[in-house]
Amino acid sequence: MQRIHKLDGLRGLFALFVVLFHFNINNAPSALVNNFFVRTSFIFVDFFFILSGYVITLTYHEKIISGNTFFQFLLKRFIRLYPLLLFSTLMYWYFVHPFFDEKNIKLALDTLLLTNSTPILGSGIGMNYPSWSISSEMISYIAFGICSLIAIRKKKTYLILAITIACFGILAYQQNYFQTGSFGFIRGLACFNLGYIIFVLSNRKINISKYYEWLIPLTVLFIMFLLYHLSSINTTLNLLIQFLIPIVFACSIFILIKTNGFISKLLATSPLQFLGKISYSVYLNQALIIGFMIPKLFKWIKMPNSDFKKIICILIVLTILVFYSWLTQQLIEQKLGKKLAKYTSNKS
Repeated sequence: MQRIHKLDGLRGLFALFVVLFHFNINNAPSALVNNFFVRTSFIFVDFFFILSGYVITLTYHEKIISGNTFFQFLLKRFIRLYPLLLFSTLMYWYFVHPFFDEKNIKLALDTLLLTNSTPILGSGIGMNYPSWSISSEMISYIAFGICSLIAIRKKKTYLILAITIACFGILAYQQNYFQTGSFGFIRGLACFNLGYIIFVLSNRKINISKYYEWLIPLTVLFIMFLLYHLSSINTTLNLLIQFLIPIVFACSIFILIKTNGFISKLLATSPLQFLGKISYSVYLNQALIIGFMIPKLFKWIKMPNSDFKKIICILIVLTILVFYSWLTQQLIEQKLGKKLAKYTSNKS
């Protein structure tokens, strides 16, 4: 699949902020995690959806033309996502919630059957809580493939645009854009399709100054600031801010595609490229490492429960998470993924 390095770097950076969001505010210094930026970092999941929609369209836009190519597309995406999903979910179950009871079995099945962004097995988000977005991702792949089969060229764009509007309409009717469990797949599909629309627009000859890149951090920070301070107010303005978030991310991706300024070059640096490479592993491993390691570290480190102790714990957890995610990226995403891809290609 085609890659855009600077967008990979941004995905890696955002993945770390999502990790910080999932730290319990009682186990971390308030100044670090209890601020408007970290407390609203969950919105970066929407960036992941939009980026996925753009990259998938870039790679498969004109390749799904028959039932066989549709099946091969889904198989490749399943092999890419599912092995780590299975491994990380089982590890989370064993180390964080080690109970083989009816509740945990249902949660695990909800995740492993890729239904935890739908109401099929309940309204929860399943076992290994970040995994709800993988369910939504797979549903978006299916929708993309079906649209590719039943509509071509401009008609396909109109169909996807209609689905996107319908998805946002459903979320507006729910009066909550940030759906996860039962309606998480609607949110994911809306954002994924925005990625398709960005692909269509990016093929047009539109020149953008590299200085527009500076609008990205400024606008994202501003929207996060507004979201944080309006989160407790149930108003039309709060809902409007929520729905502006995917638009801001879509515009940000479009700007980065069309420019090559300072921010583009910064995102293409080696450290951020490394984070981008392991970002999927970081995202799915975070619940395990945070849930298992934080209680252990607070018990093992013999010092008063101060901010200094919390900072040490966070640094250790992040280090372990990055190293562990690098291992799973190498062994499961890469080696196992290549073996499965080779095996299935030989069978077909």
